[in-house]
Amino acid sequence: MDELLKMSLDIHIFSVVASIIFCIVNLFIIKNVENYIAMTKKVEMFTPIYYFFISLAMFTGFVMWAVSRFKFDISVYLMVLSFIAIIVGAAKSYKLFKKTRIKDKNSQKVFREFAIKKYIFDAILLILVAFLAFLLPA
Repeated sequence: MDELLKMSLDIHIFSVVASIIFCIVNLFIIKNVENYIAMTKKVEMFTPIYYFFISLAMFTGFVMWAVSRFKFDISVYLMVLSFIAIIVGAAKSYKLFKKTRIKDKNSQKVFREFAIKKYIFDAILLILVAFLAFLLPA
């Protein structure tokens, strides 16, 4: 069991760090690529990778939580709530993204503004929850 817990923790930490990196990459693309078509192609490439690592972090978190016999503490609550917030934001972002398929500059601007706010929120949330998880007693 200890080996499973250690391996899950290693993968969990790696996937959180990778999520933060891909979140920042998406933020950089959205802010700096002026051509909307080029931006959407790059975002469509990196967004699934970002959410893969978010899902991997959640899966390994559930594995570790099950190994610890579903013991609730504040870090578990924070991680689950942050995962829910990220997924809700992703759904809203996807909805706005689908509306921007029409060559409407206003809807493109609305999507960019929302996506920038979303990725900044995601990055801060991931960093904050990871930081608090190491500080809070288990």
